[in-house]
Amino acid sequence: MRRFVILGFLMVAIVACVVAQKPFTILDTVHVEEVVSYGKLQKYQSGAKIERINAKQFSLAQDGNLEQLLSRSLPIAFKTNAGGLATIRIRGSAPDHTSFNFGGININSLTLGHSNVNNVPIYLFDNIGVQFGSASSVNGSGSIGGAIHLGLQNNWARGFKAEARIANGSFGEQLYGTKLFWGNGKFEAVTRAYYYAKTNDFKFTNPNYRDFENDIFEIEDTQHNAAIENMGLLQELNYKFNKNEFFIFNVWLEKDWHLVQQNMQTNLSNPDLREEYKDDHVRIWTGYKNRKNPFKFEINGGYVYDNAVSNENTSDTITTQRIIGEAFVEHDFSPNASYKAGAKATRIYPTVYAYSELLKHENRVDLYASYYQRFFNRLTATLNLRYGYVTDYDVPFTPSFGLNYMVLSKEKYVLRFTGNVARSYRVPTFNDRFWVPGGNPDLNPEKGMSYEFGSKWSYCVGTISGNIKLNAFLMNVDDWILWKNGGSYWYAANVENVQSKGLEFMTDWDYTIWGLKANSGLNYTYTSAERKESENNTNALNRQLEYVPLHAGNFFTTVAYNKFDFTIDGSYTDEQFTDEEQKNILDAYFLMNVAVGYNWIIDSKNQIRINGMINNLQDTNYQSSWGYAMPGIAYRLSITYKFN
Repeated sequence: MRRFVILGFLMVAIVACVVAQKPFTILDTVHVEEVVSYGKLQKYQSGAKIERINAKQFSLAQDGNLEQLLSRSLPIAFKTNAGGLATIRIRGSAPDHTSFNFGGININSLTLGHSNVNNVPIYLFDNIGVQFGSASSVNGSGSIGGAIHLGLQNNWARGFKAEARIANGSFGEQLYGTKLFWGNGKFEAVTRAYYYAKTNDFKFTNPNYRDFENDIFEIEDTQHNAAIENMGLLQELNYKFNKNEFFIFNVWLEKDWHLVQQNMQTNLSNPDLREEYKDDHVRIWTGYKNRKNPFKFEINGGYVYDNAVSNENTSDTITTQRIIGEAFVEHDFSPNASYKAGAKATRIYPTVYAYSELLKHENRVDLYASYYQRFFNRLTATLNLRYGYVTDYDVPFTPSFGLNYMVLSKEKYVLRFTGNVARSYRVPTFNDRFWVPGGNPDLNPEKGMSYEFGSKWSYCVGTISGNIKLNAFLMNVDDWILWKNGGSYWYAANVENVQSKGLEFMTDWDYTIWGLKANSGLNYTYTSAERKESENNTNALNRQLEYVPLHAGNFFTTVAYNKFDFTIDGSYTDEQFTDEEQKNILDAYFLMNVAVGYNWIIDSKNQIRINGMINNLQDTNYQSSWGYAMPGIAYRLSITYKFN
């Protein structure tokens, strides 16, 4: 297994070294692209690590979900099954420690605390931004390990554009999608809709079979009752008064349904067991944005409706509603300095069958301020301050401070060092505080402290441009919340102190070799995440946390010639503990995928894109969640028609 990993990583490095022998030249877009892509997120977070997904990888993932995209393109760990459920673990943090942001809305469940990453469709969005490390001073509660930003791009289209997409794959996988753009340069209406389904009836080797008489202890089995059916609509209505003043209105409607996948033992012993789970979501974000210098301001508002139903039992209501208001002002009072100050207020209405009827609503208010300063065109410094108020609950003050220093700026390359210190927190979920029995309103908030140092070398060599990035991080989380077995029922408690430290290496290259345009990337992370203290009687102190691999990495290479392109990518995940005992350890595994695409330009207004992909090319038998089967080799074929 490790030979394949080493081979894949070396492929990228060798190709890059071969082409790097060409003479040096300058390419100004090394600096410009960073500002355009990340400016909104990074201006007031100088030392933060924020990555945007490679455009080619983003395009290849249009038929899939966010877990499939991030696990192939960034050094991030996931616990997942065969498509129904996936949770994220950035830098050894818990799923509740990453916020998923759509405009000013954190779409994480207020009852569970996290998002099912498999229910975030790539097709509805234009780009994805990922922040590594604590971001509570900017995003508020929950951003202890990181933050995901689901991006939409205002095109201000003139006339009408349309796209239709059809995809079909193994195990009954299918996707139908459309995008419609209409505008006159000032008004823009964008409609995006998709339907995704998968029967998930794949074959696998089940090790739970027992035939002692014939000495047979595994059997070929078929996964039963693990189907998925998701659909969504994202509507944008935007109006531009002038180049610095506009209004946006976004509505995201999502309906997700799946049969809860049973583990391999249950799948064998009770193949007819069927458990349904359905989510309905309404997410609205709207705002007026005025970006005229020197004073800029925004006034935004939102509404969120989340509803979950298990086995069609509508009497056990699990519903929350949110009303959100936010406003801020930004002042560029000199060419090298600016500040931003604002407030965000949220009223939450939970309607959950297991909560006390006395809980009618909860109010949350955040006050925040940010300051940006540039010194001598080489050093930028940022300071963020945030203080939150929650009904009948105390939350900590969360500052952060970051630096970005340009050490070298030559014709051929630029070298930067970054540093960041940030405090973070998470308000316990509604279930943690109010579930009856077991909820505890007196829980402390989870509190984090993170430190980060990074370097980035950007360069251009002839037809080659790219970046090499190295980051070291240390994160401590106190009052980590777990549910403990109290005998007659489980209850929530502040149980643990966790420390996570590690290294992240990332590199990306754009180059031309033998007349072929290519793009390659290599990512690796070393994450040591351990319990340092625990109120539980556990054997897992000073040992790697569950479902956090010590080593993980991935690579990708895309080569384009004429109208064709070929992509190969691979990802390695180290062995993982799955409980607090020294057993049930998941084996390390390596997955490889390939894709071939063809662009058929019919005329200036019509074009067709055909893409074929093979996932798990080596038909690897692996598990990402203990006891749950994963599909083997699978194909996916898609056709996209675009009219302009």
